[in-house]
Amino acid sequence: MITLSTFKHGLITLLVVMFFINTAKAKCKKWPVDYPVKLVSVEIDSVYDQLFQANESGWLGADAATSIVLDDKRTLWLFGDTFLGEIIDGKRVPNRFYINSTIAIQDRTAHPLESIKYYWRNEGGKDIAFIPFHEGTSGKYYWPTHGIRINDKLIIFCMSLNKDWSENWVAGTVSVVIDNPDDDPMDWNLNYFDMNIGNDHFIPQSALWYEKPYLYFISMDDLNDNTKKRRMILVRAKASDILSGGGAETLEYWIKSDEKSFWSKTHDGAITLFAPGCTETVIQYDEQWKLYYCTTYNPEEPEIYLTVATQLTGPWSGPVCIYKNPEHKKMTYTAKCHPELSTKPGELIISYVTAPIGVDIENQGMDVYRPRFIRVQLTQ
Repeated sequence: MITLSTFKHGLITLLVVMFFINTAKAKCKKWPVDYPVKLVSVEIDSVYDQLFQANESGWLGADAATSIVLDDKRTLWLFGDTFLGEIIDGKRVPNRFYINSTIAIQDRTAHPLESIKYYWRNEGGKDIAFIPFHEGTSGKYYWPTHGIRINDKLIIFCMSLNKDWSENWVAGTVSVVIDNPDDDPMDWNLNYFDMNIGNDHFIPQSALWYEKPYLYFISMDDLNDNTKKRRMILVRAKASDILSGGGAETLEYWIKSDEKSFWSKTHDGAITLFAPGCTETVIQYDEQWKLYYCTTYNPEEPEIYLTVATQLTGPWSGPVCIYKNPEHKKMTYTAKCHPELSTKPGELIISYVTAPIGVDIENQGMDVYRPRFIRVQLTQ
C-alpha cells in the first residue's frame, strides 16, 4: 500500500530531481579560458523582466522588442506579431488572432514599470498593425525588426512577408522613413521604400550600426542558400542614401578575394563574421573596453550566444553560450542587447522571447511570447 507519507516523500524527491535537471539544462558549457572577456554573472533582471507583462492596456504579448533611442528621454520599442485582448482569471485571452506590429514609447525619466505606453492602429473598429501594409511594396505585411534615429529622421526596417509560410515567405525588405519622430507616434508620417532585397536566405538588417557617413548592417546570410550554413556578414551603405529611399543599389559588401579584404558592390566572397546567423540581433559598443558585442542564436535551440570584436569588420570571436533558456519549448529567439539600459562597462541587458507551441497563449502561462530580460556582467 502507498501511504500518504510515502507519496509525499516520493513527490518531494521527484520535485528535487526535476529541479536539478532543469538547473542543469539551464547551464551553458564552461566559459573558454582564452575568451576576450570573462563571464561574472547572468541572471533574470528583476525589474526589466516585468517591463512587458500583459496589462490592462490590452497589450498581451509580442516578440522582437527592438529598442531605439529617440532622444535623451524617450525610447521607441518595436514589436512584431502582437496579441491584444484581456486578462481573465489570470490568463491572457486574445480578442482575435494577432496583428503584425505594435510599438511602445518608454519615458526613461520614469520608473521602468511606469514608463511604457503602447500604440497600434484601428480601422473601421478593427485593430490593425501600427505599420500597416503599403500597396506597391513587396509582400503582404511587415515585421519591424530594426531601426535607428539619425539627426531629425527615424528609419525603421521591416521584413516584408508573404501569406504563405513555405519557401519564399520573406518577400523583401521595406524601409519606413519618419520625418517627424518628435511628434505623437499616431501622427508620424510613414514614408515607405521598397529596398528590393531580402529573401528567406538573406536578411540585410539583422543588426545596425551608424558611424558617419555609413550605416552598417550585420546581415543574416545562408551560404549557398543552405540554411544549415546560416552566418552573419557585413554590409554598408551611405546613411544619406538609405534615408533618401535607397535600396539594394546602395549596398556594399565586406568581402575577401586574392587574400585581400575590401568593400565590393557584389556579394560574392562575403566574409563570414560569425555563425550561427540569426534574423534579429543588436550591436552594442563598450566605450571603456573598446569592444563591440553582438548576440546570436539558433531559434530551435535554447542557447543565447555572445560574440565580441574590436572592430566591425572583425575578427569576431567564436560565439560562446551566455544563457540557456530553461523554459525553451519550440523556439528561443530575438535575443537582443539594449545598450541604453546598461549602466557600467561589461554590463549587458538582453531580451529574448520564448515562442509558444502554436498560437494558443491562453493556456501556456504568462511568460511565453513576451520579451524576457537577463542581466549579464562581464569582466576583462
